[in-house]
Parts: sequence; structure tokens; C-alpha cells
Amino acid sequence: MSRRRLLLALLGVVVLVAGVYGVRVWRYWDRHVSTDDAFVEAPVSPVSARLRGTVIGVLVRDNAEVKAGDPLVRLDPRDLEVKVEQARAALVSARSRLQMAAAGVPMTDETTRSQVAIADAGAARAALGIDAAQRGVDERQSRVRARRAAVQGAQADVTAREADHERARLDRGRLRELLERGLIARQEFDHADAAFKSTAAALDAARQRLDFTRAEVAQAEAEVANQEVVLAQARRQREEAEATLRHARSRRGEVPVRSAEAATAEAQMAEARAALREAELNLEYATITAPVAGRVTRRTVEVGQVVQPGQPLLAVVDVGNVWVVANYKETQLTHVRPGQRVSISVDTHPGLLLRGRVDSVQSGTGSRFSLLPAENASGNFVKVVQRIPVKLVLEPGQNGHALLVPGMSVIPVIELR
Repeated sequence: MSRRRLLLALLGVVVLVAGVYGVRVWRYWDRHVSTDDAFVEAPVSPVSARLRGTVIGVLVRDNAEVKAGDPLVRLDPRDLEVKVEQARAALVSARSRLQMAAAGVPMTDETTRSQVAIADAGAARAALGIDAAQRGVDERQSRVRARRAAVQGAQADVTAREADHERARLDRGRLRELLERGLIARQEFDHADAAFKSTAAALDAARQRLDFTRAEVAQAEAEVANQEVVLAQARRQREEAEATLRHARSRRGEVPVRSAEAATAEAQMAEARAALREAELNLEYATITAPVAGRVTRRTVEVGQVVQPGQPLLAVVDVGNVWVVANYKETQLTHVRPGQRVSISVDTHPGLLLRGRVDSVQSGTGSRFSLLPAENASGNFVKVVQRIPVKLVLEPGQNGHALLVPGMSVIPVIELR
């Protein structure tokens, strides 16, 4: 009886432990998602030849570590060195032609240049003379207009004085008759006579001012005529200076031709310099260097091989910059977000657990971007759970010893919360 109780107790303990373990496992996988369809990826830089040549040296072994810029393969440079020498000789020849073309410009260049400068200066002086003469004409015409306005004012003043004088004369005549008939006093007649004499004097003064302003108008018009003569002379001098300038420029017709020859020779020298630079670059390309730091893989080049431009020779894997592409089922990605922590175990290194985080989720399933996408618009459709690639990146320092290489299988576990 006691034995039966003991067995029941043991069975109860086993059931309790299994239940507790089941609850813990269920709670763990409720907060985590995992997949075994995950692989390591890394940048793979293919190395190829830029020109045709024969390999004379392979400087690296398979899986060797290299730095960016390290020489990997050397091609036979002799043909390229010959082309460099040819390009240098062509550059020397082009430089000689340029010197000859520059020296071939006629000596009349300087003399005609000075003649053009002198004639140009003469034309400029003549233009300045025209401007000064025109300003003088304008100034004197303004003075004439001012004098004519003064004449009009003086004429108006004379008219007014004449009217005053005529009124004073009539007043004196009427008062004289009244005086002779004894109707007014002598004093009133004397006042009228004085007013008559005063208006006469004012009329004479106004007429004198009118004559004076008319004389000033005549003088100003004479000055305008003289200044117009000066302006005409300045214009003739400018025409003569421009004629001299045209003659001097016509003598320089040969200079542009020689200058064009020199420009052509300079362009030829630039072309020769560019050809030399191209030949030197091709000579540099005879040594193929590593584009990035990493490990040499997939080496297919051997000494004596004739390579063509663009032909793959080897590849350099940047093992210091690896990431994981995990293909999760679409039903597992409901709560997956960038930035969530990830634990990564590697099949190659049992017991190694690396830390990482979710970088991004691909915007499409793997089958959608495959070479032959599935065609679901058919009558034989069977629903299949799709997988979506998720990019996982390692935390800094996790791959310090380059333990991970592209293609390794890993098992990532994403912590959802």
C-alpha cells in the first residue's frame, strides 16, 4: 500500500514539474520568435581586371587577409610601358609645335598693338572733346534761353511803363485844362506833371534794360554758334581718329591667324598630355589592388593566364562587417520591430551566443523577389505560409575574431518584449 502511495506521489511530482516546465516554455516562446532558416551575410567585393594582359604574379593566397590598397595581382607591364614612352614622346613633339607656333607670330604684333592703342586713345580723347563741346553748347543754349526769357520780361516791363506813362500824360492834360479855367489849384497840376515825368523816366529805364537784354541774347547766340563750330571740329577729329583706329586694326589681320595656329598647337599638347595620363593610368592598372580590407576568396587567377577587361579574378570578403538574414514566417512577424534585441547561436561554434538587434524587415516576401515568382492567379492555388527576410546586425565587438563568415547557418531568437 505504501509503495502505491509512493508511486502516486512520484507521478504527481513529475506531472507538477512537467506542468511548471511547460508553462515556462510557453511563456518564453510567447515572448520570443526563432527560426533555423537564417544565414550570415557580408559585403563581397569582386576584383576584376581593367585591361587585357598576361598575369605575371599572384601576390595573395586563398583566404589571406588583405588591407585596402594591397597589391593582389600583377599583369605584364611591358606593353603598357612602351605606350607610356610613346605618349611622352608625343607630348614633347606637341610642346615643340606649340613653341614654334607661338614664336611664329609676326613682329608687327607689337607695333600694330601700339598703333591700335594710340588710335584708340585718340578716339577716346576725341569722344571726350565731343562731350565737352556738347556740354558747352548745351550750357550756352541754356544761357540763350535764360536771356530770351529776360527779354520777354523786359518787354513786358516796357509795355507796363508805356501804359503808366500814357495814363500820366492824359491825367496831366486834363488837369492843365482845369488849371487854365481856374477850377483846381496849381499844386494838383504840379503833382500830375511830376508823375508824368517820373513815368517817362521809368519808361526810358525799362527800354534801356530791354536793349541790354537783347544785346546779351545776341552775345549768347554768338557764343552758341562758336561752340557749335568747336563741336563740329571735335566730331571731325573723332572721325579721323576712328579712321586711324580702323586702319591699325586692319593691319592685325594676320595676328589672329597665327594665334589660331598657336591655339591649335596648345589643344594638341593638351590632347597629348591626356593620352600620357591615360597610358600612365593603364600602367597603374597593371597592378590590381584590393578595393576593401578583408579576406581573399574565390580566387581563379593563375600566373600565365591572359585576362580580359571585367573578367573576375577573385573576391574580397569584408568579414569585419557581417550581418544575418533570417527568413521568418509571416505569422511570426506580428510584433517584430526594428531595434529589438536578438540572441544568435552559430552552428559552427556550439555554445557561442552573440548579441544583436533587428535592423529592418524586407518589404516583400522571399518568393516575391525570387527569379521565378509564384503565379497565384491559377486554379491550383494552395496557401503556403510565406517567409519574409529580416536583417539582423551584431552589436559592436561581437565578431571581433571574425568567427562569422558569409553563408554560415545561425539560429536567431528575437525578444519581442
